[in-house]
Amino acid sequence: MSGLRERLGRLRGTGAAQTVTPSVPAADDEWAQLGAHIETSPGGSFVMRRRVYGTDSVHGKYRLRELADCAQQLVCFHDHGAAVRHDALLFFDTETTGLGVGAGNVPFMVGIGYYSGELFTVEQLLIRNPAEEQAMLVYLQELLDRFTHIVSYNGRTFDWPILKNRYVLNRLKLDDSKLLQLDLLYPSRSLWRNTLPSCRLSKVEESRLGFERVDDVPGSMAPVLYFQYLAEKNPSVLQGVFVHNEHDIVTLAALSIHFSKLLSGEIEPITSSETTELEGESLMELEELYRTGLWLDKMDRSARAETFLEDLFSRLMKDPKPANSSEHESAILQLAAFYKKKGDYSRAVVLWQRWIDIKNASLALQLEPYLELAMYYEHREKNLSQAIFYAEEAWAKLWRRRSLHRGDRKQDEIEQALEKRISRLKNKVRKTENTDVREGSLSRNGGPPTKTKARKMKPIYASEGLI
Repeated sequence: MSGLRERLGRLRGTGAAQTVTPSVPAADDEWAQLGAHIETSPGGSFVMRRRVYGTDSVHGKYRLRELADCAQQLVCFHDHGAAVRHDALLFFDTETTGLGVGAGNVPFMVGIGYYSGELFTVEQLLIRNPAEEQAMLVYLQELLDRFTHIVSYNGRTFDWPILKNRYVLNRLKLDDSKLLQLDLLYPSRSLWRNTLPSCRLSKVEESRLGFERVDDVPGSMAPVLYFQYLAEKNPSVLQGVFVHNEHDIVTLAALSIHFSKLLSGEIEPITSSETTELEGESLMELEELYRTGLWLDKMDRSARAETFLEDLFSRLMKDPKPANSSEHESAILQLAAFYKKKGDYSRAVVLWQRWIDIKNASLALQLEPYLELAMYYEHREKNLSQAIFYAEEAWAKLWRRRSLHRGDRKQDEIEQALEKRISRLKNKVRKTENTDVREGSLSRNGGPPTKTKARKMKPIYASEGLI
């Protein structure tokens, strides 16, 4: 037995001596290659990636520190009138496991950005598994008291509600009653919905901020890559997701600068093609000029709006033969409608007449300018002859298109309305003429003196040759 014990002892000793503990890299080392580390909060641990942008950092054509000088302009996004400080803005974006807003959609990465003086810091919070979600939420909860506004891109209706759901599911309290939402998707759509192929953040930053992403991982791929990480536990899989989310956060800061400068008047419409060659800028399209003026007027910057609309008016009146006639004509009608709403009929009338001059003998079935001018001369100028002229011009245009729209109920209704208008206007003219005759007769027979209106010559209408 003693010999057996000795042999077993020798075997244990030999085995212990030959056992080599494999070198397992620490968790921090796994994430260090991505510039991340393990962060701890009262709720546990999660992955944190932090990037600090210095005072000279540039994103596209803007320096990030510029927001400190113009952030107050963002106050007009809300009716509260509260001051807006650049260091009280929390820039926010998430990467989620899906597209819905239900309980099954988990924000596995939350990206935030904030200013500390002139430095801009981006923090990206990642959960390696569902158990780390509470730790991430607790960390974020402790930061919120520092901020007054959440700046996002479609975050008001998507990212932020999802995050609030996660607090409820984790039995945590989130008081966001004092936080105001600055969702930059809505002003972007107001300005560029008809001039850009898409209002996605990457398209806006490329075309308006001058920043182009290289080898970017689209946001739609983020859930796939995250599930791949959960299966393989290889952090490098998520490198592209980190970079994509970081760009989103920094772009939100640059886009805030752009809108602030637009509101303050630092961004002017480019009116000369020579200037564009010198500055490398593109001449603003007519649609964008109109949309920008409309948005500035809505944001209670009427003087700034007039700058853009005045430039648009000049360009519409200048070119006798516009290259893109459809865009030109559409801009004329839009601007005329704006001036009509504002009560500036002198501009509106000139624009409607300009549209008619451009279309001339065209068969295009667009009656709006004719009808607007007919109403203007009838009700404002009291010039019935001119009102009849434009009403009959509209009727003639409609009549010439009759053969192309037989059986069109809408066209029949328009035609009937025009005929009633013309009949009513001619009845007004006849009543006016009869009144003038009676008043003149009374004056000749010794009746009370009355003022007689000069009888107007009846114009020759284009439609009379068609009847």
